[in-house]
Amino acid sequence: MNAAILREAAQWLVRLDHQADAASQQAFHAWLAADPQHPLAIARLQGHLSPLKQAPARAALRRARQPKAIKGLALSLLIGLLALPAYQYSQRGYLFADLSTASGQWQQQRLADGSTLQLDGGSAVDLDFDANQRRVRLLHGELLVDVAKDAQRPFYVDTPQGSIRALGTRFIVERSGEATVVRMLESSTRIDSATQQLTLNPGQRVRLDAQGPGNVEKFDARAHEAAWNTHQLLANDEPLADVLERLGRHRSGLLLFDRQALQGLRVTVMLPFDDPARALRLLQRTLPIEVSSYTPWVTRVSLKNSANNSQ
Repeated sequence: MNAAILREAAQWLVRLDHQADAASQQAFHAWLAADPQHPLAIARLQGHLSPLKQAPARAALRRARQPKAIKGLALSLLIGLLALPAYQYSQRGYLFADLSTASGQWQQQRLADGSTLQLDGGSAVDLDFDANQRRVRLLHGELLVDVAKDAQRPFYVDTPQGSIRALGTRFIVERSGEATVVRMLESSTRIDSATQQLTLNPGQRVRLDAQGPGNVEKFDARAHEAAWNTHQLLANDEPLADVLERLGRHRSGLLLFDRQALQGLRVTVMLPFDDPARALRLLQRTLPIEVSSYTPWVTRVSLKNSANNSQ
């Protein structure tokens, strides 16, 4: 099953546990009806429950159309999320990727052509090298590429949003939500995205999505690489949702948030990748957000209730 649908199901269950009002219940019913995979995702989460919990959960699922039953369903199925991270890891194909890292793990790999890949936590890539080209397919996460010269074989990094051809040496590629972010550290790259093409130079970054490349922005390449080397998350006026997604790859379990609800929040911050719990506390101190932990494996970030803000 699509891991994105499982994540949506998990987000719905936590949302309903946190805010089981009539509007949320109606929206949940609409989500269930929108795709046959949606109720199956709920059932899939149910399947991770212990035997003692399975029968009550099945009964709760049958009663899901009754508004009063939804909150109980959320609480019951939330227990099943303890097993979800490992399931998502295998479903995304990480177990079959050529190179991959677990949450919080960093890896550096020297390739046969002399190039070096550095992967941060929760990242995975496939490699396709032959006599004519060298391709790295970024499946998830973030990697820093140091490309070895080869006059005969161009070097590409591919994501669903575009193809990045190395014209020089060092750059960073990140898959963030439904977008790709490219940060150029040294030399340049040529990017092809949605029939558009551009060249990215040192100290420049660009975000690619289904419509193609956005505006090219400047960033501090030296500071960003230093942050990478010391396992720090450096963000300069970046969407909070992107920061949370990067942080989520470095913690065990699920970090849930509503990207649309948080879209108005941007941050400039330095956070420790190696201590995600502390990083979340730092964000909570300076932003109008609430961090709620449901189990050691499930954490939700949401906007603070307006009533709380007025107190």
